[in-house]
Amino acid sequence: MKKTNKNRAVHSFRPVVLFAGAAVFVLLMFSFISQQSRTEKLLGVSFNYDKKEISIQVVSSGCTAKNDFQFKVSNNIITIIRKKRDECKAMPEMAGFTYSFQETGLSPDKAYTIKNKFIANPNLANIP
Repeated sequence: MKKTNKNRAVHSFRPVVLFAGAAVFVLLMFSFISQQSRTEKLLGVSFNYDKKEISIQVVSSGCTAKNDFQFKVSNNIITIIRKKRDECKAMPEMAGFTYSFQETGLSPDKAYTIKNKFIANPNLANIP
């Protein structure tokens, strides 16, 4: 009888261990994904209605490129996401990039809200 109860305990323990392992894996994957792309802190944004363009000013340590950013537009709310971290070690400085409204999915005839945070000091960009 003791062996039967012990076997039941071992067999009922396995699903708990498997579930815990799966939960840890999901959390690690979510952490990795959130590190890869994040809402960018902006130094500035400007719109040019005549040219149908939006310009963003961001912090770069030397390796930031225009295609490192993605625009998400939902319910007239713009979120600018950095898809790739700038891994260079240069002093932080401002970098500007211009996108057409077509590239970003924006309409020149709508009012928008920008969800990103704004900073004035490039040295504050990497502080959460």
